[in-house]
Amino acid sequence: MRAPASPTSVTDVILVDNDERKLAALKNGQVPIHEKFLPELLSRHRGNRRHFFPTIVHEAVRASSVIFIAVGSPAHERGEADLSYVESVAREITGAVHDYKVIVEKSTVPVYTSEVDSQNHPSRNGADPGSFDVASNPEFLREGTAVTDFLFPDRIVVGCDNDRCAAVLREVYAPLTSGKYYESAGAIPQPDRTSIPAPIIVTSTKSAELIQACLECVFSP
Repeated sequence: MRAPASPTSVTDVILVDNDERKLAALKNGQVPIHEKFLPELLSRHRGNRRHFFPTIVHEAVRASSVIFIAVGSPAHERGEADLSYVESVAREITGAVHDYKVIVEKSTVPVYTSEVDSQNHPSRNGADPGSFDVASNPEFLREGTAVTDFLFPDRIVVGCDNDRCAAVLREVYAPLTSGKYYESAGAIPQPDRTSIPAPIIVTSTKSAELIQACLECVFSP
């Protein structure tokens, strides 16, 4: 989640998880997964108000301008994705919307899931029908090198259905697409055979969902 300028700065990141033990470990600087450079980055930014770890979704949503949904979507026995976790989080998020938000799918979901998420739109309860947009942001990450893959991508794909939503996500990724991140003293080492800065490709939301689904088909064992 990316917070607005007030009450926190535009670079603030808020993490919400229902596993309190995992959150407690992160608060103490412990990394629960093995990813190169992740311990160093967490140690560098922990305590400088760049990361917050609340357990209440509504508080985090109200403090954020961009919300990334990154929950599991495991397959049922017949192979279809279980969207119950995604739908549950989407309902909690939209129930807390009070001004414009961009809600971004990071989980692997079937095409048209963005329309399902939009059915939770608070306009059904009389709220402003323009109070949020749903976007898709496929991941091109490998386990063990996810940090490097994220910071040195071949391309960044965002699926949006209007210019307002696209502009917000262009701003989120501006440090990578402008090359500003790579000029900073804290940038991680550039891997071989990469070119910077990365291009950003804006598609429709449905196209981005299809790209993510295709990636799962290609890289799944």
